[in-house]
Order: sequence, then C-alpha cells, then structure tokens
Amino acid sequence: MIRLFVYALAAIVLALLAIVFLDLPADPGYLLIAFGDYTFETSLLALALAVVVVYLIYRLLRMLLEWINPWQLARASRRVGSLFSAGRRGKTEDGMLALFRGNWQSAYNLLMQGSREREANVVNYLAAAYAASKLKQPELWTNSLETAERRYPHARSTVGIVRAHLLQNDGKSEQALKSINNLRKSVLNDATLLGLLKQVYIDLEDWDELEKLLPTLERNNMLDQEEIQRLQRHIFAQRLHAVAIGRDTSLDREQTLNKLRQMWKKAPADFHQAPALVTHYARFALRHDGGKDAAAAIEQALATQWNSDLIDLYGSLPFGDDMRRLNLAEEWLEKHKEDAALQLTLGRLCLRNELWGKAKEYLQASITSQPTAPAHGELSRLLENLGEPEPAKRHLAQYRQLAAEPLPDLPQPKSTQLNRDPT
Repeated sequence: MIRLFVYALAAIVLALLAIVFLDLPADPGYLLIAFGDYTFETSLLALALAVVVVYLIYRLLRMLLEWINPWQLARASRRVGSLFSAGRRGKTEDGMLALFRGNWQSAYNLLMQGSREREANVVNYLAAAYAASKLKQPELWTNSLETAERRYPHARSTVGIVRAHLLQNDGKSEQALKSINNLRKSVLNDATLLGLLKQVYIDLEDWDELEKLLPTLERNNMLDQEEIQRLQRHIFAQRLHAVAIGRDTSLDREQTLNKLRQMWKKAPADFHQAPALVTHYARFALRHDGGKDAAAAIEQALATQWNSDLIDLYGSLPFGDDMRRLNLAEEWLEKHKEDAALQLTLGRLCLRNELWGKAKEYLQASITSQPTAPAHGELSRLLENLGEPEPAKRHLAQYRQLAAEPLPDLPQPKSTQLNRDPT
C-alpha cells in the first residue's frame, strides 16, 4: 500500500515538473477518436495523465486481491494452527520415544496409532516393524513393511533393506539373501546393503561368495586394509576347517592331509607368518597324522616372527626321539633365554629323547621364568618317576591349582632306565 502511494506521488511530481520546466506550449495538442456514431476527444496531456491514473488504479486493485487471497488466508490459518498444536505431542512422537527406551510393545502400538495422524509417514511403519521384530512377531513386522511399501512406493528400496535386516536378525539368512539380491538389481553399491550382504554370507558360511564380495567392499571404502586381511584369513581358516573335519566324505585320511598340504602351500606368504592360521593348520594336520607338516609350518613361522603360543604347540607335537628338533630349539634359546614356553618345550623335547636330567633343568627354569600349570605338571610326574616323591607332590599341588588343560602323553623314565641318562 505504501509503495502504491509513493508511485502516485512520484507520477504527480513528474507531471508538474514536465509542465513547469519543459515549457509546454499553450496548446498541448488534440486527440480525436471516432468509432461509428461515437467520438472521443481530449488533449494529449490529459490522455497521459489518464493512463497514469488507470495504471495506478490497476496496481491498487492487484495489491488488494493479493492481500485477500484465500490461499494465503488458508496458509496463515495452518500456521496459526501449528502454533497451537506445537506443544501437543502426537502418537508418533510418543512411539519413537518408547522405541528408543526399548519399550517395544508400547512403541509398536503408538507408532501404528500415529500412522493415522496427518503428519504420519513411512517412518511410522519402518519403526513399528523394528519394534515388532524385537517382540519376535514376524507377522506384525511383515504386515507393517507391506503397508509401507504399498502406501509409500518411493521408499520401496529402503523398505526392502529393512526387510532384509529383519530376516537376517530372525536367522532367516537364505530369505534375507534372496531379498538382497532382488534389491541389488535396482540399488547399486548401497553401503548398508553391501554390509548386510557381507554378514549374510558369513552366517551362511558361503566363503566363496564372501571372497568375491571383498573387492566391492574395498572399492566402496567400507573396509580398511586391516579388516580385509582379517576376513581373508578368516575365510582361509574356515576352508581349512571344512577340509579337516571331513565334509568331503570321498577323501580318506591321507587324501585329506594332502589336500591340507596343497591349500597351505598355495596360501599367501603372509598367512604363513600369522600365528592363528599356523596354529589352525598345525592342529588340523596333526589330526590327520601330519605331525611333520605341523612342525615344518611352525618352524617356518618362528624363523620370521617369534611367538610363544606357537613354541608351546611345537613342544606338544608327537616327534618321537628327534634330536634335530631338540638342537633347533636350543638354538632358539640363545635369542630367547627368558621365554618360559620355550624352556617348557625344551623340557618336553628332552623327555621325548629320554634325557631326564636336562628335562628336569629346563622344566625348573621354565617355572622360574613363569610358573604355569603345564610346567608344574610335567616336573611333578618326572620327579615322581625319578624317585623324588616329596618335591613331586609340591609341584602336583601347584599344577592342580593352576591347571587349565591335561598334560600330553609323554615318555617317562622307568627304574631300569635311570642309569641311561647321559646327563
């Protein structure tokens, strides 16, 4: 309104300035318009002023119409209504609060009631489905997702991802995989979907497909190098396990061992230095009479990276009277003098070679470095068989106090053999 007044005032001022300064002639001109029996006559100055007045009236009417626009009034009414309802919580808000508190039944009920509110959207059904899954009621969450998909087709891919999640959580990994594969036809490289697919492959123990998926996960920056390496080692360990437990019933004991050898030979070089994988392979090879294969794998790993767990396993392998391995372990001792596991292993290797005196010394040294149940146990039964019952009882008591696992079956001295000990 103020703007219109300013425009009118400016027009009048301009007209006056034009009359005063432009020195208009006494006769400002004449205009005659004839149309049939009708005529219209005026001066040019009057016509110009009339045009300005008509334009100003037009602008005034337009501003009035905009001011009383019914759509503007409706929007203003909604804004006023929202101010009054701002302090009033709806069912949806209460349902979400219950969901975050873990009140699953209340959350489901409130969210479904809130789905009838004007502000409701697809989130009501997705959150209600999650609450229903926590209640272990698959029919409820299935119905919620179906309704969401029907009412909000633009969110179909999100609904599908939630469905796959809930199926996987319910232990229905095969159905989840089917749902994910359907989604991947239209949703490419979605981080949530790829992460879920990874977990489904792990649940299904489908190591081949998981291995194929790793490059995609890496390209999408979903896994760092450490996690990729961890998964690759996990896949390899599971494949070793599948062969070792005899899932392929067509293989006999020797064929299984040969297959394990080939898998280990073809494994990446860094796998041969991973203590956990070396331990897996060694134990599986040992189960199929592959003690020498187990020993070779451990020796190769220890040559590049020392590991006390591996040396402890090395001492439990059934070598027999193998002086070469005893000599090798004594070479290791030069660099690892205080390693209790190595001293225990040396004690056991001496027992296998019936070197009772040296075995006693190494076992005592192991206990001095770090008292462990196996060292006390080995020394106890050695002393008992050497005719030293009292110290044997003391070490047996320590063994029972610390014992975590039984001792391996190892040769022990007999009374007729005591004089054979070269030490």
